[in-house]
Amino acid sequence: MIWRIVLNLVNVNELGLRYDDNWAVGHFNVHNLEFARGVVTAACENRSPAILAVGMLSIKYIGLKPLVAACRAVAEESDVPVAIHIDHSRDVELVRRALELGVTSVMFDGSALPFEENVAKTKEVVAMAHDHGATAEGEVGIVPHGTDPVSEKDMTDPDMAVEFVERTGVDLVAVSLGSIHGMKTAGASLDQDLLRALHQKIKAPLVLHGASGVLDEHVKDAVANGIRKINVNTGLQVACKNALTAQLNASPDSGLLQDFECGIAAIASAVSKKMVLFNSVNKAA
Repeated sequence: MIWRIVLNLVNVNELGLRYDDNWAVGHFNVHNLEFARGVVTAACENRSPAILAVGMLSIKYIGLKPLVAACRAVAEESDVPVAIHIDHSRDVELVRRALELGVTSVMFDGSALPFEENVAKTKEVVAMAHDHGATAEGEVGIVPHGTDPVSEKDMTDPDMAVEFVERTGVDLVAVSLGSIHGMKTAGASLDQDLLRALHQKIKAPLVLHGASGVLDEHVKDAVANGIRKINVNTGLQVACKNALTAQLNASPDSGLLQDFECGIAAIASAVSKKMVLFNSVNKAA
């Protein structure tokens, strides 16, 4: 069954991205209804497309079905294009369940697998996604977690990435340029020469993971040099936690819903700043 009944709930290919554009769509990880509300509020205010992303830890925390349902409910109220994406799945069957629940975009993360296995499983996921009218993302190279710099061997090899895209048929490909997942402050730089080489060789949109830890000027340059989808997770969590901490310290007797509203506002503000940086403001069809 293909879920395509919600106005403005689209797949990533329908967000308006083009190979030679000068903007990138923001992928924002959501962990509950408040996060989804904050992201879509910013998208509507900025007339920007957006991606609500469902990650593995959030699925473990709240469950795949209720989290996708929350995203769909909020997307239904949007008047700008929104995609719902499952992020970093290493389980083909989990991707299948997510598609049946109505996500419009999927990522299979086979980056840690041997290349041939990554190709085979990603190709399977691509076919599954396309059967549901969804888009599919794969990854070549490794974007690590932690604080250590990315090693050269983990960065994406352009020729290998070309082969991966041609053999799998992915709609988007995540590449390793120097970013690191989970950084709470921005300090990482990107290999812009490598990015330019990848953009020249690969016609599929390129994806930057771990953007919360990348310096703003490097993100801006990355958009100019070919990145078309940018993943943000940790930065939104930090913004929400800081706002809630300040609210609880300043107003310990406030109502819990009022506290949640502060969290939503902080998320929306953080997302808006990223949309400006990604040059996606007023790009909604």
